[in-house]
Amino acid sequence: MTKYAIPSDLEEEVVRLLYKRAADLNWTYLTDTERTRHYQAWTTDPEVGGRLLPFIGKPENVRPWLKDRPMKEYIRATYGVGKWAPLVVKPATPVSALVDKALGHGWNVDLETLDIKPLCVTIRHEDDEEMEQRFAWAPMRDFKHLAWAAIASQASGDALPWVICTVDSFVRKITPEQKATNERIAKRLGLISAHVTDG
Repeated sequence: MTKYAIPSDLEEEVVRLLYKRAADLNWTYLTDTERTRHYQAWTTDPEVGGRLLPFIGKPENVRPWLKDRPMKEYIRATYGVGKWAPLVVKPATPVSALVDKALGHGWNVDLETLDIKPLCVTIRHEDDEEMEQRFAWAPMRDFKHLAWAAIASQASGDALPWVICTVDSFVRKITPEQKATNERIAKRLGLISAHVTDG
């Protein structure tokens, strides 16, 4: 995407506002249709698109900037990753808590191994540091990306077992049918499937 000469203080103010609204909307778990509706509203909103337009030039360029820059980073930012992470008003459940929920207590998270596409860390069991696994997590909508990252990594020589963990919310629960499907796919691929609820 073209880099626009948006003043850094204005960019920060707009992204802070977007992230606050995203938190209020429970953005991570919205459908594509719902997200499209909000992109359209933000594009014409004087506090968002109206402030960006002088630097982006054309109204039709505002939505791509919103979608491909700050909102593309939003979920990672809620986990403390990326330059806009300090602007998040409602952080997501820390990965250590997700691991506890998914696998039970006794696992240590090595944040030095953090990868971001997808979000993934190495975990080690506190009773046996030789017992290592990869732990990757994302909302349900990104299950296929987790599965693909795992099999691509293993095909490239990664010998560690992968846990692919889909995260839902209390208002957008993963259905039992979705869980069963994920587990069948993961088993077929030689992966471990887990599901946890954020919050």
